[in-house]
Amino acid sequence: MGAPDWKYNDAYWERLVEVYKEQLRENPKSYAYVPLADALTYLGRIEEAIEALTWGLTHLADSRAAKVMLAQLLYDIGDVAGAKLLLEDVTDRWPDVTEAASLLCKIYESEGDGESAKLKSATLLDYYPDSAPIRKMAEYYGKKAAMDAAAPAGWTEPQRPAAQHQPAAGEGGAAAGALPELERMLDGIMAMKEEENADG
Repeated sequence: MGAPDWKYNDAYWERLVEVYKEQLRENPKSYAYVPLADALTYLGRIEEAIEALTWGLTHLADSRAAKVMLAQLLYDIGDVAGAKLLLEDVTDRWPDVTEAASLLCKIYESEGDGESAKLKSATLLDYYPDSAPIRKMAEYYGKKAAMDAAAPAGWTEPQRPAAQHQPAAGEGGAAAGALPELERMLDGIMAMKEEENADG
């Protein structure tokens, strides 16, 4: 039986935390706060990681790696607004940062802002035109924005419409013609979601 893998040894990560803290004591303007936050995150000390990143960004405000990491941690603990602010700053200044654009598109989608997700993913694709995953993401948000634009006013996906009056024979009218169209839209949305989940 071989020796345990150091990557799964908490003592190793605890030691790294102390090493990075010492580096920061010696030089508060060191980028050591980023790997410090990473080690703290590995240990499950998320609040401390957020504090380290927030503190570090007051000294080195242009670290996009720190901003993306902090945005992800904020998103994970439910501070979507804080994550969104950081991600918009990163993608406005560095539109080719894949992790930032991807998470920001996810936030836009959750807010029902398909148009912003479409634009952000299309911009990213301009930087990586040969990347199949980025092309797929841009196509997904492009289709999603088109479906959102075609949806009736007040429609929110994935909520299905409330039970509607079914016209009696001969009642017909515009409402009867709208129901099949709504069903087709729902089927399209669900198919896109299933494809996204299968690929993710």
